[in-house]
Amino acid sequence: MFQSLLKIRYLALVLVVVAVIHALAFMALGIRTALHAYHLILSGAKDVGENRPGVELLHSLDTLFISMVLIVLALGMAKLFLRNPTEHDDSKLPVWLRIESITELKVLIWETVLTTLLIVAMSDVSSALYEPTTWAILLTPAAVLLLAISLFFIKRR
Repeated sequence: MFQSLLKIRYLALVLVVVAVIHALAFMALGIRTALHAYHLILSGAKDVGENRPGVELLHSLDTLFISMVLIVLALGMAKLFLRNPTEHDDSKLPVWLRIESITELKVLIWETVLTTLLIVAMSDVSSALYEPTTWAILLTPAAVLLLAISLFFIKRR
């Protein structure tokens, strides 16, 4: 019975493949946005309306960081669920991928998402410099603060 339950772990393979496909799609979107921003810079476009290369570069960074989160998630799931449990040679893996439990993967993803949200918050605040703002612009920085405090207490444990 236990051996048949272990076969379910290969469902993680589907999740890993889908996460990698999503990561590649976000990477393509980020590169496309960055190329558009560089085109605006090189063509000497005025910093008016939709033609804001700095904001476009920040949006590109947002999508590239989302891609990074998905790659970290895929690699972490692959390491935890798809590797042979008898193989314990982690010396070839990068230090950040030497995780041994779901909790370690959770903290790794938490840190990655926190970094991504920080970049998104910077992008939102810089975009708000060019348009009228409301109090809602503070939601993402507040979420970053709450997540950072939560991560502090989890790591302290």
